[in-house]
Amino acid sequence: ERLEQIYAECEERDPAIFEIRELVRIALALLEREQVRREHAEWSDKTFGDVGPVGPLKHLSKEVLKTAAEPDDLSEWADMQFLLWDAQRRAGISDGEITAAMEEKLKVNMARQWPEPKDGEPRLHIKEQPVPVVPEERPSLNNGIVGFDEGWNACRAAMLNGGKS
Repeated sequence: ERLEQIYAECEERDPAIFEIRELVRIALALLEREQVRREHAEWSDKTFGDVGPVGPLKHLSKEVLKTAAEPDDLSEWADMQFLLWDAQRRAGISDGEITAAMEEKLKVNMARQWPEPKDGEPRLHIKEQPVPVVPEERPSLNNGIVGFDEGWNACRAAMLNGGKS
């Protein structure tokens, strides 16, 4: 209530206080979100009991498919958010831990190479191809299987030549 009062007072006063109004608006939105989060946690605990995060995560995978089929349905987005909150809480992971992990993962993702975007398709990062292990050249011993050494060395040469003969 006090934040709402400050917000209203800022609106009535100097327009230069826009920054304060914006901070108050953000704080109010966070408080509202946290209230919904607490109510959901209480309901979830009563409804599903003291279980771990795996059930909500499996349920989340189903909700993701439903949301992909109907991306304009906000109730599906809400279901996904509830399931993420539930899994995170049940795993004992704090918002601070998630934020730190996101900051690190963003750095990793920004350092990766990505293919051109294509609407409706997942974009997986481009992985470095492992360096092939090329066997040593095999000398002809004339006591082995006929042609084995030649085949071995031809395969080796193709590997060194990038598969081009």
